Formats: sequence, structure tokens, C-alpha cells
Amino acid sequence: MRLFKTITQCCLTLLFFHFSQGQTLVKENDYTLKYSANKIGIQFNDVKSAMTIKAFDAFTNEEVPIDIDSTTADGFALNNPAPAQILKIQYTTTGTNSKTTTQYLATASLSSGVINVYFNTPVNTAYRQTQNAVNLANTLDDKLIEYINACSATLDIAIYNSYSLSASTGIAGAINAAHSRGVQVRIVYDGSTSSTMIPLLDPAINKVASPQGGSFAIMHNKFVILDATNADPNRPWVWTGSTNWTVAQIDGPDQNSVIAIQDQSLALAYKLEFEEMWGSSTNIPDPAVSRFGPFKTDNTPHAFIIGGKTVESYFSPSDDTNTKIINAINSANSDIDIATMLITRTDINTALLNKFNSGMIDINLVVDSQNPTGNQFASIQSGLTPNHAVKSSFSGIMHHKFMVVDNFDPGSDPLVVVGSHNWSSAAQTKNDENTLIVHDANIANQYYQSFAYLYLQASGIITKTLSINDNSFTSGWFVYPNPSNGRFTFENKSGNTLENTTINITNILGQRIYSKKYKSLTNETIDISDKTNGMYFIQLQNQTQSRSYKIIKQ
Repeated sequence: MRLFKTITQCCLTLLFFHFSQGQTLVKENDYTLKYSANKIGIQFNDVKSAMTIKAFDAFTNEEVPIDIDSTTADGFALNNPAPAQILKIQYTTTGTNSKTTTQYLATASLSSGVINVYFNTPVNTAYRQTQNAVNLANTLDDKLIEYINACSATLDIAIYNSYSLSASTGIAGAINAAHSRGVQVRIVYDGSTSSTMIPLLDPAINKVASPQGGSFAIMHNKFVILDATNADPNRPWVWTGSTNWTVAQIDGPDQNSVIAIQDQSLALAYKLEFEEMWGSSTNIPDPAVSRFGPFKTDNTPHAFIIGGKTVESYFSPSDDTNTKIINAINSANSDIDIATMLITRTDINTALLNKFNSGMIDINLVVDSQNPTGNQFASIQSGLTPNHAVKSSFSGIMHHKFMVVDNFDPGSDPLVVVGSHNWSSAAQTKNDENTLIVHDANIANQYYQSFAYLYLQASGIITKTLSINDNSFTSGWFVYPNPSNGRFTFENKSGNTLENTTINITNILGQRIYSKKYKSLTNETIDISDKTNGMYFIQLQNQTQSRSYKIIKQ
């Protein structure tokens, strides 16, 4: 069984991902979703938890049947779910905190699940594990134009800042050409920027500028949704990342990346977010009901199975993205590598230093050299090993916002956090942003190749190696049952004995809840049944080695 990272759902509901017997399980506060080939099971923790439960198509509001699952206690099922459908699940719980809860889930699509990653600066392929990362240099806009030129029916764009040479060339030319051949084009753009591309667009293309003043900040997205509702599941794409469509952001000297994902379910989720800002599901926007910034709601799914990979999706400020970043930090087993323009959140600073001080992992960081007031870089730099937190040595803006977790531990769950969300309070509470967390060693490693180039150029030091040597800590040790009710057996089936070894257990916040040292250790049963349900981390450590395991108490 492969255990996935912890994330946090709206209202601080915890979700857990793992694979078990051909199923992908998503454990929430009240229930567990069980994704399999022809069924999505919904198993509530307690038969009294769900008094009623209904499902509706998120776009049409048509009710979708939910059946009693006779094979599972306290369970319901969506049998033979339609592919690429976004469902709104409403259930009423009983007891002292009785309430009706609405959450969203996505059925798997029939799409290819292809994920393409592009950078506009060199990458260090010496750190390639599977696939070379792609540096498009100053042709990133040409690649976007390729995607737009292939679009056949619908094109939804949310862009912070943009430039085009003329109405007939560049990105503006591609958008106008799409409109001319009958593609429905809808554009949301930030109302505070001098986005010089917008006036070059055909006046017949409907556009919405984000509102200014009061509680609003910036519409900071840079995403494109192509053919979301196409009958061919291999047509929909989502293009997103850190790259604004300006000369400096694409051609340089600013450093950026883009991720493009071919998946209809994800495209439909992004469409829901777009239409919340647009105010309607038609070609005509409705300013009376459109929502931006802190007025948006958490109305999209957060878990997707894309080409066999688990992908998480979050929008700011409604989805508490900052907590997802911290949870990704806390879930690391081996290493954390960060390339981000800035870190102004003290809670992220604390999470990084707590993780480093646990003695479990290696942390490396490169930030932009133009640090604003309130940046946490100095604090992080002083708390990490020397030369492991550095400032970019390049001109322009080091504009990335990505974090790679466990690149050097393929036996864990390598992931990358990427998107438009800066690690700031404005992004968390006011800005319109989007973030993806991709659980895949290959995609994470492509981002690591970019990180390695930027980091080494800034005189950072890489201490990890790509190979993982087999030793007494990594061979033969098992933790079972997992998940369990709180009693876990830690056993070495090879029969090896470890000397002077400590077992530590920490919760998702990095707080130690158990610690015991053994003169000799072959197997041990640990009881944390008195602790709250959730994900915990077991660390096995002696004077020279350490190894970590994830466990779930349920």
C-alpha cells in the first residue's frame, strides 16, 4: 500500500490519500471516498453520522442517484458514475452538531492524463530521474499559441497581466483567430494592471475586469481552460503556473514555469472557478452575481485521479491554500526544495524550521533577491544549514512559486506544489489564485531539475544523492496494520536488530506525541488509540541514520 500526503479540506476537514487493493481512498472528516473502476463508495465513520445524503451535477443541478452500499457498513455508493462529472454532495449529520454539509467530488475522466511542464530558463538535467525537464527559453508564448490554435470550441482565460505585439500576432492574434473560427472566448483579467493585450482583442470578445477597492486585491491567476466540455475527452486542457504573459515574464529575465494537464475533470473544475468570477455559465457575464477574492466560495473538488496520478486542486482565497502548503511541508520524509519569489507568512517559516529541527529531512530554498518588507527569508536562512537558503543570482524576478517534496525518496510520495499563489497573506486572504499539488515522482523531478539549476547558480549546496543505499533502516521494516484504530506494530521481518534506536511519533503539526529509546529493537507495538484520528509520522532514528513512515489512525 502506498500512502499519500495529508491535505486539508475546507473548514479544516482533513483528507488522506492512499491506494489499497486497486482503490484510491480519500478519507475526510465524516466519511471515506473509495474510488474504483465502476464505483465511488462513500463510507461514513458512524451510521448515525449521515441522516440523508444526495448528489447533484454541479453544472445542471440534476440529481444523481446514490445507492445504499450493501457490502459496506454505513456506506453509500455512486455506481457506474459518468466520466468527468463534477458532483455536489449534500449530507445532513445528526447529533449535537447537526448540520447540512456540501462538498464536491470529481469522477475520473476518460482523458489521457498527459502532463507537460515547461520552463523559460535552463534546467539541470544531471538531476534527471526519468525525463528531462523542458526549457523553452523565450518561446513559452509560442507554446501557449500552439494550445490556443488547437482549441476547437471553448476558451476561458483568467490572466493577471498580458502583452501582445499586435491584434494579429502573438497571443492576442491567436485569441482573435480562435474567436474568428467560432470558438467561444471568455476572458477575466485583473482590473489594476495595464494589461496591454486586452485592448488588442476583438471587441466582440466578452471580457470582465476584476473589481478594485474595498476588500478586493488582485486577480492573480494565469490559467487557460481549453475545450472543457468537448465530447472528445482528449481535447480538454488546463494551462497554468506562475507565468504572466509579458515580455519580461516569458522572454526573461524573469524566471517562470507552466504546467499543462490534459484532463476533462480538472478542466471542468477550473471552469466552475472561472464561472464564479464570470457570474454565469453563458457567453455573457453577469456582474451582479460574479464573485472575486474573499467573496468566493469553496465550490470545486480538490481530489482528482489523472492518468493514475493523484492531483489536488485549490483556489484562493476560498480554499485555505496556505494550510495545504504547510501540510505538504509536514508530510515530507526526506527533502524539501523550494523556489519561490517570497515567503512572508510566519506560519510557513515556523513549519519549515520545525520540520528541519525534527532532524528528519534536508531543506533547500532559493528566493528572489528583491525581498519585500516582512519577508521571512532571514529567519529561515539562519535556522537552516549554511548555504541551504539562498537568494537568486539572476537579474529580473525569480517568479516561481513551487515546492518539491521527497524528490530523493521515490519510495515515499514525491510531489510538487505549483501555481500562481505566492506564499503571502494577500494570496491567502484576498487574491484570486490557483494551486495544484501533483503526486508524481516524474513531474516533481522535472521541477527539481529547474530548482537545482537556480539553486546551484546561487551557490546553494546539494547534499542529497539520487541513489538510496539499502541498509538496516530501509530493508525489511514494516508498519501494520495501516490504517488502524491506533495500535501499530513496527517489525523487521528480516530479523535484523537495531541498537540504540529511538522511535518518535509526530502529528501533522510537527508536535511530538511519542518518544521511546531502545537498546535493541526488532519489533514493537505502539498504542496511540488515545490520540485524535488523523495522519502521524513515525521516525526511526539512531546516531547515523533515520527513516520515516506515515500512519493513519481512524
